[in-house]
Amino acid sequence: MKDTHIAKHEFGEVLFDIKVELGRKMVKVRDLLGWEKGTILKFNKTSGEPVDFLVNGKPLALGEIMVLDDKFAMRITEILDKEKLTEMYKNGMYR
Repeated sequence: MKDTHIAKHEFGEVLFDIKVELGRKMVKVRDLLGWEKGTILKFNKTSGEPVDFLVNGKPLALGEIMVLDDKFAMRITEILDKEKLTEMYKNGMYR
């Protein structure tokens, strides 16, 4: 608890870029050039599968999408440990 208090005091104003990633997909330029309004893109994750919570472009947690006060929100369901992060990097999900 003391370490958390010190961290909040020392680093409390530091800003991070936070993103929630629904899925990923590699596409060829020829496919991208064929997109038009109404084109549907299918991603690598299935409905109900946890989404990735990224801090400065790096995975930190997994979560589920929800709606709160008419806004999208994310409930954190798992904080990623070193083993899970190593597996994600080995599988080429992040660089």
